[in-house]
Amino acid sequence: MEDYDGPAPPNPGPLPSGEREKQAPAPRGMTIRAPKDFWAGIMFLAFAAVGLLAARGYSLGTPGRMGPGYFPTLLGIVLGGLGLVLVARSFVISGDGLTRLHVLPLAIIALGVCLFGTFIERLGLVISLIVVTVVTALASRESRPMEFAALALVLAAFSVGVFVYGLRLPLPIWPAL
Repeated sequence: MEDYDGPAPPNPGPLPSGEREKQAPAPRGMTIRAPKDFWAGIMFLAFAAVGLLAARGYSLGTPGRMGPGYFPTLLGIVLGGLGLVLVARSFVISGDGLTRLHVLPLAIIALGVCLFGTFIERLGLVISLIVVTVVTALASRESRPMEFAALALVLAAFSVGVFVYGLRLPLPIWPAL
């Protein structure tokens, strides 16, 4: 050891008997330092793969005359790039760990989407959006009645303006009598 010119390795001090075996081994290779970013990146990569697979049978067209596969392909590439950035970032920066998966809020939001699809023809766009906004507000404990009531009204007015009058989609605004 006399030929070694570098600094001396740190001495952990005396350890109680058997304590040295309990210490975790030093990590080898790459370690995920930000699990939330890692799994978000994996999710984006999965969505990108689905989009690219779905679009492969459609023609792309050109940027001036987009074909039916242009947007899904472009969206898949953007999502894939974002996923790669998030996965790479998860190995470099430290971040939060994963928390418990809360299934009830996810189920309530899925229920809201299903209700919208069920109600749009019978109740019209305005009432359907108000009902769905109220139902999905139940997914959060932080929702306040005045906030989601205002959100429901603004969302309904905006949607009618954009989809019915702006894009001229044949959506019923009010229930058919």
